[in-house]
Amino acid sequence: MTDRIEGLICILRDGGSADRMAAATDLAALGPAASPALLSALGDPDPRLRMWAAYTLGMIGDARAAPALMQALEDADPGVAKWAAAALRRVRDAAGGCGCRFC
Repeated sequence: MTDRIEGLICILRDGGSADRMAAATDLAALGPAASPALLSALGDPDPRLRMWAAYTLGMIGDARAAPALMQALEDADPGVAKWAAAALRRVRDAAGGCGCRFC
């Protein structure tokens, strides 16, 4: 499975828009097994890969990604920060809300 995940990460890095969306969907379908590679991709020099990694982590909704996504909120690239925020909302929603009386 590691080869499959790495191949999908390569598509997130170098593929066209439709291919990247398909790779993100395939990675999300793998669930938390894909999280370590995606968390590593959050530290990649390529902001497009960081953005897609944040997006895909949000699709997975694994709360263990929250600390890395919170750090990605401070990314110099606004697209990365935007998708990290969206991913954190999805992680929160997957966990049943934040615990306040409004969620």
